Formats: sequence, C-alpha cells, structure tokens
Amino acid sequence: MIARFGAGEAHSLMKQGLLGALFGLVWALGLGVAKAASEEPVTLNFVNAEVEAVIKAVGEITGRNFLIDPKVKGTISIISNQPVARSLVYPTLLSALRLQGFAAVEGEGIVKIVPEADARLHAPTGKPALRGESLVTKVYTLRNESAAQMVGVLRPLVPANNPINAFPGTNSLVVTDYADNIKRIEQIIEAVDRAGNGEPVLVPLKNASAADLAPTLAKVFAENGPAGTAIDPAQRVTIVPELRSNSLILRSDNPAKLARVKALATELDTPMRAGGNVHIVYLRNAEATR
Repeated sequence: MIARFGAGEAHSLMKQGLLGALFGLVWALGLGVAKAASEEPVTLNFVNAEVEAVIKAVGEITGRNFLIDPKVKGTISIISNQPVARSLVYPTLLSALRLQGFAAVEGEGIVKIVPEADARLHAPTGKPALRGESLVTKVYTLRNESAAQMVGVLRPLVPANNPINAFPGTNSLVVTDYADNIKRIEQIIEAVDRAGNGEPVLVPLKNASAADLAPTLAKVFAENGPAGTAIDPAQRVTIVPELRSNSLILRSDNPAKLARVKALATELDTPMRAGGNVHIVYLRNAEATR
C-alpha cells in the first residue's frame, strides 16, 4: 500500500522537516558550547574568603552538591597563578579544607563538609570510590592473621584521631582514615594476612628509606635455596615497606629468621657518613648475619 499526499500536505511536511533539522542543529551547537565551557580551565583566586563562599563557588564550577556542617566556619585561601583544569578544582578544595581541620565525606550524590574530628561519625562504609582527601571507613575481614594483633601493627600508621577497631567475633578490622592512606593499609593487610603462624613486626626506620631497604632485604633473604631450589615455606619472610611512617613490616613463621632480618634492617638504618662508600654484598648460600 502506498500513501499519497496532496501538495498542501507535502509542503506542510517539508516545513516541519526543516524546523526539526534546524532545532536539531541548534541543540547540537548548544551541547558543543556547553561541553566546551565545562572543559575550560578556571582561575582560583580566593584570599581569606569565607569557607562557605568558597565551597559554594566550587559547587557551581564542578556541579557537586555540598552539605556544610554549622561548625565549619572561618576563612580559607586558594590561589592559582594560572588557570587550572576543572577536574583539579575539587581535589584542591579538599586539600585546603584538610589544612584547616575540615574533611569531606562523600555520600550518595552529596558531599558533607564536617570538622575532621567528627568525620569518622559520617564516613561511609562499603566500597566507595576512594578519593585521596576524603575520609572513608572500611571493614576488613582477615583470613589468617588475628585482627587484635593487626591493630598493633597498623595503629602507628593511622592518625591518633582516626579509629581502628578489632572485632574478634568476626576477626574483622574497622578502619577510618583518608582514602589515600586506606589504600596503603589495604596493601599492607593483603601482604601480611597470609597463611602461617608468624606475627607481623613493625620496624621504624630513622635514616634509611623503607622503599630502598625493603628490596635490599628481600634480595639478601631471597626465597630460593641452594642451586635455585625452592625454600621451605616456614623459612620465608615477608617484607613490606610502609612509606608514610617510613617503616618495615616483617612477617615470618621462623622467629630466628625474623630476628635476623630485623637485626640487619636495624644495622643498615644508620646515618651515612660524609664521603664514605657503602658496599652491599649479596650472598647466595651463606646467611648475612653469620
């Protein structure tokens, strides 16, 4: 079946088609302008401005919704010498707020700005999208290590005003801290919470770098026996660098080997003498402490 239209109807349809095409073109151009505006860098120039006013301005720039605690008061300064990407505006605000003793707690479609001491009461649980300057609460259920013992290892790595609690009934840890440190805590737990009976030991370093010393110790106490044979699992040692506190976390089922690793770490953690040379010799068969 073929439908036929008269001349008047054809003219009307043509007019409607032209209007629709024109509307579509205007709409597409509008989207392009809006997208360009949303990607355009901005200059931040807040000098001793009220915190609430700065948060409001950032909300308009980023499109985020903020809920400000009545106790959040004072002035703040954020200055950029040149325009910055809009994606950096929000993290910059969080860093400035943190310096003033305030914290951001991200929820469903809204960001709460509260005093840092109160942030743990509002911190979301579960699996949030972690942002470095946001406070979050995470629950870790341990499979092998004791949650109560793990508290002693992690406590020096978490600020005193942020809680870390153990629940023996479920062998779980509940940690509230900034997201960037939560990621480090999670890496440490994954490295330490392995099958075995050895308890983790924290070794703070005063002079040496944990990031440099950890691979050195790992090579010295390599997990290979003579002629490349696999070492007994009971002889293995786990060495995890904790960069924030510049410490080493050691774990081994063999107390004697754990003591040797700790002793060598302490011995290497000495100030470097000016003009001196340090030579490290890796042994394949003999142990370094003998």
